[in-house]
Amino acid sequence: MPKDELWQLYRAAYEQYQSVILTGEKMYSRYVNDFIYYHLPCSSIREADIRLHVLHVFALKELLEERRDLVEAFFSKGGFEEKDFLKMDDLFNKGKSLEEPEPVYLAHFNDEQILLITRFANSTSLFKSEVTEKDIRDLFECRLTVSLQATVNRYVAIFFGKLREHGLLPYSWQKIMENHKLVSSSVNNEPLQASQLRCGLSQARVANLRKKPNSNILDDGIGFYDSCDVFIKKLKECL
Repeated sequence: MPKDELWQLYRAAYEQYQSVILTGEKMYSRYVNDFIYYHLPCSSIREADIRLHVLHVFALKELLEERRDLVEAFFSKGGFEEKDFLKMDDLFNKGKSLEEPEPVYLAHFNDEQILLITRFANSTSLFKSEVTEKDIRDLFECRLTVSLQATVNRYVAIFFGKLREHGLLPYSWQKIMENHKLVSSSVNNEPLQASQLRCGLSQARVANLRKKPNSNILDDGIGFYDSCDVFIKKLKECL
């Protein structure tokens, strides 16, 4: 295999993005899956080569799925050179965002959306205390004076993660929530850290792919995971 295989994969992903995403030919998820399935097979008979190839392909999978901010910034450009690849790969590996000012808010929602989010939070007991529309607006505008305590930390991670997945929150939402102490832990009422939100979201994604052993019943977080999808699609209709 070529020594610069990773660079070639980035370049191929860029060309495919230009071909099918910028032209509106495919949904983003279809683009990602098609790219990975096409490039995953390896004809080498050397185990070391195969392992390295799989490592590279799944690195691209994680990049395409988890770092849409980098993909959109670099792959939408009119050209993609090796220097772009090196910068993009470095940002990806270090978990850094592009050098842009960090937003001082999570999101700006209109009155109808704030009402819908308030009703959803209360109906699902997202927080231990019932919240008002002012609480929810202050939460997203990062103006809370007292943190809202989560009922289940993982559910908070799922809800905000889904908002991000649908493009309604900035990439750095977890760090913003930590810095402004917006939500506190269900266990000790201490402000949730970005690492705890990431962990909760990762656990939810894994749980969403499996059922409990010897049972047809899905993990207890699955119902909430899917209901967030349905709710946020409705929320976007009010933009």
